[in-house]
Amino acid sequence: MIIIDIVLVALGDEYPTFSEIVKDQRSELIWLNFLLGGLVGKVFYNRVVYTKKPEISGFFAFLSILVLLGFLGQLESFQLETWHQLLVMITGAIVGQRIWPQYVADEPTEAEIQRAKAKK
Repeated sequence: MIIIDIVLVALGDEYPTFSEIVKDQRSELIWLNFLLGGLVGKVFYNRVVYTKKPEISGFFAFLSILVLLGFLGQLESFQLETWHQLLVMITGAIVGQRIWPQYVADEPTEAEIQRAKAKK
C-alpha cells in the first residue's frame, strides 16, 4: 500500500493517494482506524485462555463501539487530531485483545505447569 501511494504521488495530482484520503477524511474514517487496531490486537496479540467465555458478547461489544464511532465520525463538528487517531487505534488493539473471542486451549498438562513455574 505504501508503494502504491508513492507511485500515485509520483504520477501527479490527478490521482487521489491513500495518504490524502486518510488526511482529508480522518474524522469520517475513525471507525476504520479502531477496526484496524482491533484486528492487529486480535491477530498478533491473541491470548490463550483455559475457560471459554461467551464469544458473541465480546464480538457485539466490539461491533457496538464500531457503530458508535461510525456515527460520531459523521458529525460535522467532530474533528480529529493525529494523536487522537493514534489513541483510538491503540484502544482498538486493547479492546480487540481483551474482549474479542479468545483462543481456547486444552487444560494444561502437568509438564506445562512445571515449565511455567520454572520460567518464573
